[in-house]
Amino acid sequence: MQTLTPNSETAIDFPGLLRYWRGRRGYSQLALSQVAGVSQRHISFLESGRARPSREMVLALAERLAVPLRQRNRLLLASGFAPAYSEHALGSPPLQMVRQAIGLILSKQEPYPAVVLDRFWNLVDANQAYRQLLARLPAERTAAGQDGRLNLMLAVFDPDGLWPLIENARQVGRYLLRRVTQELQGQAHDQTARTILAQIAAWHPDLVDAGGELLVDDDPAESAPPPVLPVTLRMGEVRISMFSTLTTLGIPQDVTLQELRIECFYPADDPTRQVFETLAANMTTLS
Repeated sequence: MQTLTPNSETAIDFPGLLRYWRGRRGYSQLALSQVAGVSQRHISFLESGRARPSREMVLALAERLAVPLRQRNRLLLASGFAPAYSEHALGSPPLQMVRQAIGLILSKQEPYPAVVLDRFWNLVDANQAYRQLLARLPAERTAAGQDGRLNLMLAVFDPDGLWPLIENARQVGRYLLRRVTQELQGQAHDQTARTILAQIAAWHPDLVDAGGELLVDDDPAESAPPPVLPVTLRMGEVRISMFSTLTTLGIPQDVTLQELRIECFYPADDPTRQVFETLAANMTTLS
């Protein structure tokens, strides 16, 4: 079983954070010292607080441990140094070229849906096909979150959201919870991350407990899994089945860009393809 809670949620100083990330990556002190080019004794002193790291050492260790940029800034702050990585809003001038590239990806995905999500699965942007899909859903199924944005992960698990419309909800839920486990581990010290998991646990105590431990495994009674797992929605007489791909930006040096996910959806069968192509044709006629 897996859990989303970190080894020590109170680890807010550099020694605790270093121990956490070393453990997450499966390094012993000796192994980390070898890849970082320092002595095991020095790693031990850093983790016990007997030695303070230089800024260069913090960045070097974070690089070797593949720590996300947001958490690298956290390590620097915990060591008394200023953050090294910027965090710009996607609409800000420094990210203009990236924003244009993302817009190109979204438009080229038509007539099939595509969305841009932040690190907590809040909707940042979407193409016209996705907006048309949302328009076909009952309004109460896609209600905005507390900050006015749709949170796709919560919308899927919400008993008053998409959950009752998903024919293979439990199978999809098992997969998504494993995905939540993997992605939120990098945000383990963030209250928003714990709030998301707590809400899912409150809705589905049969899938994840209040402590963040997953209670689901693959069902041995199920037949051999398909090459990709589709999400199948039933909306009245309309049934659509989709699978998706996830795209991230290469070599990001900005926190926002590293955390963005572009999810593109594709029809898993011909009837679904026809639904999206018909929607696109109708929009072309109206325009």
